Amino acid sequence: MKKTYILLALVTLCIVSCKKDELDSKSIFVDPVVKTDTYTYAFDQWLSTYFTKKYNVEYIYKLDDAAMDPNYNVVPVRLGMADTVAHLSLYLWYDVYDKIVGKDFLTTYGPKMIQLVGSSMINAAQGTEKLGYAEGGIKITLMKINSMKTDDPEMMNHYIFNTMHHEFSHILHQQKTYPKDFESITPQDYDPSGWQYRYDKSTKDMWLREKPAWKLGFVTCYGSSETHEDFVETIANYITKSDEQWQLMLDSAGVDGAKYITTKLTMVRDWLAEKYNYDLDAMHKEV
Repeated sequence: MKKTYILLALVTLCIVSCKKDELDSKSIFVDPVVKTDTYTYAFDQWLSTYFTKKYNVEYIYKLDDAAMDPNYNVVPVRLGMADTVAHLSLYLWYDVYDKIVGKDFLTTYGPKMIQLVGSSMINAAQGTEKLGYAEGGIKITLMKINSMKTDDPEMMNHYIFNTMHHEFSHILHQQKTYPKDFESITPQDYDPSGWQYRYDKSTKDMWLREKPAWKLGFVTCYGSSETHEDFVETIANYITKSDEQWQLMLDSAGVDGAKYITTKLTMVRDWLAEKYNYDLDAMHKEV
């Protein structure tokens, strides 16, 4: 953020802690019935076939006020957008995990519910924007779907697919604790209340920002808010960034920043391989 304190809409992704129950690949949905007398029957039937029956997950796109935080105003996702993001998430998330980690992986460890919301959650007082969150290792909510532009891969990766991998990585570290040594790489620069004043894009005014996150050893400014956000942001950004984008980030980070980011990447890579038999480099290449 500039010294003039113009508010920027920055990404806020939050995780709700829960007790670590044993996961089971058995379906929690008993003989789900798709209503045949609705306008959305064809889409509902497709979701039931490709998500509920195949992956043990309920894909929710009709807005339920009771399921949302009453402190925020949100809007429903448009049907065409819900259809598009469901197909893309199947192709760029579920199909990829099937290929790289195995067909039972998401059935066992994946969320049991995915909810789509048309808008984001804006916190005007903090100048932040929430694009998604995970609840209790069970549910992932993806937001701002109505603003999605399928002809803009950069936008799609930043706002949609990065959020998918970010929130799912939260579920993984909830089940199996990430290495404590990760917390000691850049302990002095985590800032839960001031991360939004940092910047993480290579633009002409980057150096006018208070503190570029890359130079501090974080892949995004939100990753510098706290350790577990740093951990999942490292995973999600490595998956969704191209080799060229990742190298540009390292080049812009300087010697120390690049060293910290590379150390963190090595640690998350080893943790995923050891705990989940998950090849992060293969995932990055496939996506």
